Amino acid sequence: MRTLLLIVLVVGFGARVAAARPVCCQVAYGDPEPDSEASPTTWRGPENAARFEWSTWFRLGWGVISERPGFIARGTITPTTDQNTTWETGLGAEVSVPIGGTGLRIGPWMELRGLDAFVGGEVVITRSPASFDLFQYDGEGVWIARAGGGEQHATASLSWGYRCPWKLWGPYHHGSRYEIGARLVVNATRAYRDPADWSATFGVEFEPVGALRYLLGIRSWY
Repeated sequence: MRTLLLIVLVVGFGARVAAARPVCCQVAYGDPEPDSEASPTTWRGPENAARFEWSTWFRLGWGVISERPGFIARGTITPTTDQNTTWETGLGAEVSVPIGGTGLRIGPWMELRGLDAFVGGEVVITRSPASFDLFQYDGEGVWIARAGGGEQHATASLSWGYRCPWKLWGPYHHGSRYEIGARLVVNATRAYRDPADWSATFGVEFEPVGALRYLLGIRSWY
């Protein structure tokens, strides 16, 4: 837990002392001057939602894992289990589309945890709250609920945190938009065939590409 708190503090401190301010959510749609600042309300709200909003993210969590210690004759699972603390990492991507003008979004996601691949669907609740100022940028709060599975395990997670549009290339538009952010996340995983094979972790999830260039202050990347 101390390690997780240290990670959050380092990221937050580094973001506030970055050498250059990236072109983020303060640029209006179609603004001909990419370095000019506009009201952040130009992108917020269901009426300004992009058709496709997508992001990549890295997840680091810490929690408890339950495993069977082994097997006995004829492949029968032993009745005892071992529970230990564990670290869990994941690298994922997601894309979502809006549901009318409600502020709700749905879409698919995928994640790699070591050699294990997971896919599934997610529900995104935007504007929770509608204005959320973090890392010197006025973004919004967001809830994300995911469920899915891999070859041997089912998984589900619930996260809440901050997000803001990021200009990877070209002007902002309503077709597609890349999102950066950081969230707190609770994740649970369980084997399909063995209910005693499970894990539960709590950690942080953040978008790595925009975070890296923002922390390093590499203006040529903007």
